[in-house]
Amino acid sequence: MLPEVYTDTVACTYNVDKKCKGMLTPERLNLLRNAFDRAKHSGLHDHVQPPPISFASELVGLIARKDISASKHTNKKSKDSFSWILSSYITAAFQKWALVTKEKMASPLDYDPKLPHYWSEHPRDIVFGANTNAFSSQVSGFSICHPIYHENTMLLATRHAIYSAAVSTEETATFMLLPLWNKYMTTNPYASLCRKHPHMCKLLGTIPSNQIQYAKVPFWNNTQIPLSKHS
Repeated sequence: MLPEVYTDTVACTYNVDKKCKGMLTPERLNLLRNAFDRAKHSGLHDHVQPPPISFASELVGLIARKDISASKHTNKKSKDSFSWILSSYITAAFQKWALVTKEKMASPLDYDPKLPHYWSEHPRDIVFGANTNAFSSQVSGFSICHPIYHENTMLLATRHAIYSAAVSTEETATFMLLPLWNKYMTTNPYASLCRKHPHMCKLLGTIPSNQIQYAKVPFWNNTQIPLSKHS
């Protein structure tokens, strides 16, 4: 059953059999609509199975995938990090000063449209123009990566960044934005991995928690919940 769609100047609400409700800002809704159309016209939909039926049905699937991904985590920091989205001024700075053109570990619901390429963990997100399966392919060039705050996910993202740089035949760098738990990151697996490769990994700096400013969340369930602050 296809969802009913309601639009106004504030948000767009999607209902599926009145059981699941999600809200999008108008800006993100328009961005996704345009991304869906571009992917379709460029042929990205041709080999997707089952074939996409409509933008509305794929949007419902996207929202459901986001919910399922978040529900797998019991740790509050991991759950909250799904809503901790980098502000556009951060990606703009990396784009200007570090020639970043790619975003890893993103979602159609939160990727920065100013960057021409992004990678999602869900293969179905190709219908919105996402690259998928980042961990199974080498990524060259300059990327930014802000993974969810889950230890294994951050470890895999760091390992993939090191692997991509090690085997690349062209200039390659991934700028990782990771939480600084335990003050000096002495016990985190991803920090240990970085220390094992000092010739390839450099700590460029830290942002104090009281100066971190996340972007407004473009998607929420039922009611908009204020962003939690991490320490």
